[in-house]
Amino acid sequence: MKHGAGAFSFGERDLEQIRRTTFVQTVEHHQEIESTNTRAIRWAEDPALALPALVLSDMQTGGRGRGTNRWWSAPGALTFSLILPRITSSDESSWLRISLTAGLAVYDALQQLRPGLQIGLKWPNDVFVQCRKICGILTETSPRAPARLVLGIGLNVNNSLAAAPSAVAATATSLVDVAGYRFDLSVVLTHVLRQLAEQLAALARADTALASRWQELCMLTGHHIQVDAGQRVTVGLCQGIDESGALLVDTPAGRELCRSGVVTTRGQEEPVHRA
Repeated sequence: MKHGAGAFSFGERDLEQIRRTTFVQTVEHHQEIESTNTRAIRWAEDPALALPALVLSDMQTGGRGRGTNRWWSAPGALTFSLILPRITSSDESSWLRISLTAGLAVYDALQQLRPGLQIGLKWPNDVFVQCRKICGILTETSPRAPARLVLGIGLNVNNSLAAAPSAVAATATSLVDVAGYRFDLSVVLTHVLRQLAEQLAALARADTALASRWQELCMLTGHHIQVDAGQRVTVGLCQGIDESGALLVDTPAGRELCRSGVVTTRGQEEPVHRA
């Protein structure tokens, strides 16, 4: 896991191992693609597609985040999208629970790969290591395939942030930066996929332990925050995440449940939780 081959690309042997050892049934691999989520949304419209299906790329040039955000990527990043059967209903809280559950899967995979890392979940769809973003999650669907879900994950693995734009380098990190050595991308992906299979199955059966875990790992708890959701701005003390996936914020007018929005902390560094 510490050396060369497989640190920046996937070979046919890697793809076969993914098919053989994870819950993925179909794999589409690209050396370079604009966005794995964009491709997955189109591919999800094929009714004959065997699920779960994986869209995987060695290099993503136009990765999307929430809203108008863009995901910075460079060689050595792990960028992929899964096409899955619809797990829960299509309401807003469902998307929150899926993103948070995927965050738990990434958390568990990272702990297996590099035990002892300081990791936290930043509501609603980011994973942080040592107070810096290492992973973003994007959940989408196609209006032409409403019974299917696209779950996109971008994880900084061997793409050192030393090469990133200064604004990104100031707030993000990668596995190679925190561990000091490179990882085999196939090994990292296999760990994440196995955890996703386990955690998404727990979500499908409404396992209450998931909500306990994302509450425990919420890195915003106890901090004064601002949540910008269009014309609605909520300011107050974060009290964690409830079982529906909503962010709990105590304001002078009472407790608010935030189900969407961009979160910023007010005058404090964001803590993370140590496993």
